[in-house]
Amino acid sequence: MDRNTALALLGVEADTTHEDLMECLDAEAFSVRDHFIRQPVVPALFRGRVNRLVQLSDISHTLGIDPLGSPVALPELLPMEGGALGCASNHLENLLRLRTSMAGTLDPDVLARFGTTMATLQVRYMEAFLDATADWPLVPVDEDVPAREECEWQDLLLELREAEGRDRFPLVSRERNRMQRMLDREVAG
Repeated sequence: MDRNTALALLGVEADTTHEDLMECLDAEAFSVRDHFIRQPVVPALFRGRVNRLVQLSDISHTLGIDPLGSPVALPELLPMEGGALGCASNHLENLLRLRTSMAGTLDPDVLARFGTTMATLQVRYMEAFLDATADWPLVPVDEDVPAREECEWQDLLLELREAEGRDRFPLVSRERNRMQRMLDREVAG
């Protein structure tokens, strides 16, 4: 990548100071990191953000900009096991660990690794959750649930904790609908 391409991709003029370039790059990386921290994990969207981070990394190398923050390692992750409750609890804990760890850096290379991990982990979680709840009595979901509209974790975990003796699982049904639609797009994509 040449300097002019890097400047164009960053959306700045050729006479922008090095300090302003640093601020612009950090703002771009912050925006992506903020999305990873605050938004539900939709693998296709996260992969798009990872692509932007790879581009930002190329831009930073071309323009000689060192990213803010120190490199951070991926945290140890819990396995997707323990039935539906264990799977959901461990996945939530994994997301919290990843989000907490990534908060210490704006390095596009490190953030890209975290985003890729989160997207991959989400796919594995959805497959494990669908498998763990395949035989549960479900409530028909009248409409397709949008990918970004995950149910509240606390409510889902409560429904899973109180699963024994229940004959209806509205949140599990809703999440299964949402997850199945995302996985269908994963296969199609």
